[in-house]
Amino acid sequence: MSNIRQERANAEISKALTIILRDKTNDPRLNGVIITITNVNTSADFRHCKVTFSSLNGNNLEIQKLLQKIEGFIKKELLNMVKLPFAPELEFIVDVGEENSKRIDAILKNLNIPKDESVE
Repeated sequence: MSNIRQERANAEISKALTIILRDKTNDPRLNGVIITITNVNTSADFRHCKVTFSSLNGNNLEIQKLLQKIEGFIKKELLNMVKLPFAPELEFIVDVGEENSKRIDAILKNLNIPKDESVE
């Protein structure tokens, strides 16, 4: 039963974080940066929450540091939007999956593979 509660909380936290980062943060270092929440994983006791994110047109490591700095503000807004038993400690983790995909795609595009004449 608690898994269902965790999954529901993860979904609600993900939605709320998306809104908070898009609409409620006024930090000029985030202007023009699109942050996507790719995964949220809360602990069973709701005291810890790992938030995986990716960003377009931004330095992921700098954004990660900034998000950790404004964690207090984010937690306050999160509690206003989602009913949780506790304000979870948020850990922001850079999602490297998209970066790896881009790197692999670039490598594949640069390979010189002769075309098979028999396949058309």
